[in-house]
Amino acid sequence: MLVERMKIGHALKVCRSAKHLSLDQLADTAKLSQSYLSMIESGKREPTLSSVEKIAKALEVPIPILLFLAAEKDELLGLDAETANRLSAAALELMRA
Repeated sequence: MLVERMKIGHALKVCRSAKHLSLDQLADTAKLSQSYLSMIESGKREPTLSSVEKIAKALEVPIPILLFLAAEKDELLGLDAETANRLSAAALELMRA
């Protein structure tokens, strides 16, 4: 199963940057290749659910937070832009704590 329609690459890069990790460091911790993670970040590959689990664990970020940060605007139906922005900011603060 692939994680589709989401900006998972963008969310991965944001989370990795917030944790001050290089692609090599994340790859080593997640036991995935650096090139695979790079392709995910650039949008050239969609990760499997298994890979998302490994990435989230390596980042020490709950999977729902990672997926929320990756969600497209149309997937956040019922949330106004201000609420979505506040939730995103809160999620990033939790990661930095």
